[in-house]
Amino acid sequence: MRPDDTPERSADGGAGSGDGHFLDRLPFDWSLPASRELRDLLSSVYFREEPVIALAQQAGIPPAWIGWGRPMAAVWHDLISTARNQDRLRALLDQIAAGPDAALSARLGELLRANPVVEAPEPPARPGAWRHFHDPDAAERRIFSTGSYLDVSFLRRGTELSTAVARLLVTFPDGRQYHGTAFRVGEDLLLTNHHVLFDGADDALPAAGAEAWFGYEHDLAGRPAAHVRVPCAMETVVGDPAHDWAVVRVAAPVPDGTAVVELPASSTVAPGDRVYIVQHPQGGVKKLAAHHNVVRHADDDVVQYWTDTDHGSSGSPVFDERWRLVALHHRWVRIGPLTEPPEYRNQGIRIERVTEGLRRAGQV
Repeated sequence: MRPDDTPERSADGGAGSGDGHFLDRLPFDWSLPASRELRDLLSSVYFREEPVIALAQQAGIPPAWIGWGRPMAAVWHDLISTARNQDRLRALLDQIAAGPDAALSARLGELLRANPVVEAPEPPARPGAWRHFHDPDAAERRIFSTGSYLDVSFLRRGTELSTAVARLLVTFPDGRQYHGTAFRVGEDLLLTNHHVLFDGADDALPAAGAEAWFGYEHDLAGRPAAHVRVPCAMETVVGDPAHDWAVVRVAAPVPDGTAVVELPASSTVAPGDRVYIVQHPQGGVKKLAAHHNVVRHADDDVVQYWTDTDHGSSGSPVFDERWRLVALHHRWVRIGPLTEPPEYRNQGIRIERVTEGLRRAGQV
């Protein structure tokens, strides 16, 4: 990838050494700011091994030359050096620039300029102020090895999808009432847990009535916002206790502007990912859980995470960092034997299992 106004070679590669563009120096010079920014940029976007292996193969770089199974910053450090040694670095960057990420392509274009665009350098320390101190790692300011940056569009999309989430007030024939969370997955279809809409003592006994409270949340001033109570048609309840899902159709229109959460056929959630849960904890106003939200385990049936939930969060949607639905939250679990300090995790049913069940039941 070489923009029309960017020559393949440069006078100094932004480093002032007169040795040509930093991409073309041999061996690759990791002392240059542009070199380190290239590595950090690529590892922040391509942080899983599978797509990086594919990129290497497309560029003609044998994957066997790379030390996989390490933090991705180290993998990219190795891959960039190897690509340069094999004169395949520009081919590798061409593959990346040809991808769908326009912002990444634009940033690569800045690094390919005759004078690469890099971070503004800090001024030298004033006399007497940490004169002999040297930061050994420019990336240390990121604090942790895994970056936590999110595009600001994350906020906008989250606000849009949060409108799909509603508080459920469920009534059983004997007068018992329970609260939970549900979310809209179709024109008139709400998804929640089986144990929210069915009696825990009798999996075949559905609730007698349910209301979905849309917009039950605080406004920007912290005051309760006006919400809409939508009755549910209980004769439409369908559920599966094995995978703890249930759906019910609303008996009246939902508020205008209420989003529909897409039910995916597959997801890519894996340990180390971060997941976000929009919910009604303690039966209260709508909340977003986004702290210490690391996925600890994922298999074909469940996803386990540290994201906070509470009573009433059952039936909440679990989203990844791109607001794709990955699980249906349903409970907490204890990991480890009782004789050792336990690890507590929250758990959701992997969304593929739910989607499969809904299709078999003819609901979607």
